[in-house]
Amino acid sequence: MKKVINILLGLCVIGLIYITYGSIMGPIRFQNEKGTRDKAVIERLMDIKNAQTEYSYQHGGEYCENFDTLIEYIKNARIPIIKKNGELTDDQMEANWTEPTVLELYEKAQLAQELSMQLKGSKAKKKAIEADTLWQKAYDAGLATLNPDGTRTLLLTRDTVWIELMDSLYKGRLNPDSLNYIPYGNGAQFELSTSTDTAKSGLVQYSFLCRAPFETYLEGLDKQEIINLLEDCDDRGRFRGLQVDPNSGNWE
Repeated sequence: MKKVINILLGLCVIGLIYITYGSIMGPIRFQNEKGTRDKAVIERLMDIKNAQTEYSYQHGGEYCENFDTLIEYIKNARIPIIKKNGELTDDQMEANWTEPTVLELYEKAQLAQELSMQLKGSKAKKKAIEADTLWQKAYDAGLATLNPDGTRTLLLTRDTVWIELMDSLYKGRLNPDSLNYIPYGNGAQFELSTSTDTAKSGLVQYSFLCRAPFETYLEGLDKQEIINLLEDCDDRGRFRGLQVDPNSGNWE
């Protein structure tokens, strides 16, 4: 009998250890898996935010109200990139030269030179003198050099080149057709909405909101832990999931 009791006590101890281990490790496993899924959802939300930001730049501040249009925009849009060559020296900056003032000097000198070749008589001569004066100012400041063949080398060049938006934003890591799908959401899509507000001053303010509910992408994990998470959100007056707007995400 004593042996049987000892066996039963041993089984009870093992059971208690198992229950205790589960009560400790269950929440830990939930948080680890939630962290993995949160990371994937946040990355996709940031992809959406970046696309909306570029869309807004090219559409007068407005944001895209649906994913079909936003995805087509990502596939076909191009964005301007300023290609920079050359830098100002410390001495030039101390002499109050800045990139805008240097580029303005180039523009004025080139315009005066072009007009000197288009005009005639005294007007052409006047513009030629103006061009020579401006170019000499650039030479003296070390902002340009006159080559033996009569051409000029400019210290600073700023050229606008257009590149594919998809390559610039995602660099091949994202299929835009999957942009609207919530990771781990079993085919569920993000909730996307836009809004427009007009201030008393008449200034129009555009915004968007993109959401992914916890219940959607945490499905399959411990139900009680999900219930606890949702109740915590309710207690704090927070959205039951992750969301992003033009300014930030609620995880920041």
